[in-house]
Amino acid sequence: MHFDKSFFRIGPFKPLIDIFLDVKTLLHPYFSKDVWISEKDDKVIIKIVLPGFKKEHIEIRANEEEIYVKAEKPIENEFERYYWKKYIENGKIVIRGEILMPTTIEPNSGKARVDAGILTIKFKKKVKGEKVPID
Repeated sequence: MHFDKSFFRIGPFKPLIDIFLDVKTLLHPYFSKDVWISEKDDKVIIKIVLPGFKKEHIEIRANEEEIYVKAEKPIENEFERYYWKKYIENGKIVIRGEILMPTTIEPNSGKARVDAGILTIKFKKKVKGEKVPID
């Protein structure tokens, strides 16, 4: 992930966030504070905390090894100007990053949704090789 480290916050509520997001981040190799990546069965699930951003503000692109996320929205008040001050470009809040996937994914299988400031993206894992039937 290529977000600036000062963007991420960890506090006493981290265990509660882990429960809320249904992820295990303790010693997880793909954990980067406000970005969680988990694998379940044949899916890769990415959760990113983006408070105040709506689906209209977010763009997601993917290939087999990584995804690119860009969130851009106008500044609505003075609090946002202060809170997001490191991410202001041309009068807008702009957050962008590339996330390397822990396994190969099928980019066209992606589904995303935003709920309560959390962007959840799901991809199917790419099957390596086709199963050959035996007669």
